[in-house]
Amino acid sequence: MDIKNNSFEDRVARIKQRSEENTSKSPSPGTESVWQRLSYPAAFLGAFLLGILAVFLSRFIQYQSVGIPVPGQVGTQDFVSLGLAGGACIMVMLFLKGKLREFAGALTVGALVTTFTFHNLVWQYPVFFERAYGEDWVDFVKDTTEPSSLNLFGTILPFG
Repeated sequence: MDIKNNSFEDRVARIKQRSEENTSKSPSPGTESVWQRLSYPAAFLGAFLLGILAVFLSRFIQYQSVGIPVPGQVGTQDFVSLGLAGGACIMVMLFLKGKLREFAGALTVGALVTTFTFHNLVWQYPVFFERAYGEDWVDFVKDTTEPSSLNLFGTILPFG
């Protein structure tokens, strides 16, 4: 019986020793800097802003290339904006090599929110958009939309 106790105590001692070795090798939880801890949420914000930027640029490129959409094709610019933002999402996923797909989701959410609420910014800041896009484009947006609303492919849904 004494032999069994010794072998059991030896195993417990070996397990305790391995545990202490592993504990000493692992970094302490408080060693990360504030910037390292903030990098993950900041990456979400960056992906969201990239989605917004993709829609802004796609609308700008559309306006410079084609001009103001004809009345029957107003919803088309939404599809093109979403297509270009989807391309940006694919580029982010290729850059991340399939890892961290949640960032691609944040980019998509940013693109969707901007696509459907972009006109509200035009109503809020018309001078900025007149400089960037042109006065005729701002007048077109104001004629086809309402302030404080969602523009779902040409269908206006007012808030509240």
